Amino acid sequence: MLADFKVNRCSRRCYALSRPLRDGEWFYSVVIEDGEELIRRDYSAEAWTQPPEGSIGWWKGRMPLAGSRKLVLAPDPVLVDLLRGLGDAVERRPLRYLLALTLLRRRVVTSVDASPNASSPAGEKVVRLRVNADGSEVDVVTCPISRSQTDELQAALQELMYCEASE
Repeated sequence: MLADFKVNRCSRRCYALSRPLRDGEWFYSVVIEDGEELIRRDYSAEAWTQPPEGSIGWWKGRMPLAGSRKLVLAPDPVLVDLLRGLGDAVERRPLRYLLALTLLRRRVVTSVDASPNASSPAGEKVVRLRVNADGSEVDVVTCPISRSQTDELQAALQELMYCEASE
């Protein structure tokens, strides 16, 4: 599982252009497997064309603005409440599914092997998750996510999961 591997923080430098990433600048990060190690490289948006050969994952981020307040991840119980609160409305399914995957990766929830082919009454594939803190279970409908949805979903997920740090 990827959560078992260490990936470095943002280098704050464009790997391709060998320059610092500027405040507020969009950038792309990739993870490349190099033998037993995972290497992270950051690229400015102007230098980015596509993930380099051998990439096992990539994402888009934005450098924080100087003087901006620091964002912190909401506490685990709040994130679990958000997962439950998103409900099962069709338009919220991709966001709910991504939140569930994030909580699974962070080990806030674990997958339950209820049935290898579990599905909703409408026939969609369902993943059953157990909340580690209290043992309750949550069913989440899986859904494919297209490349065209990624930017919008990433922004929505960040808005849900992060809040400004109190001083």
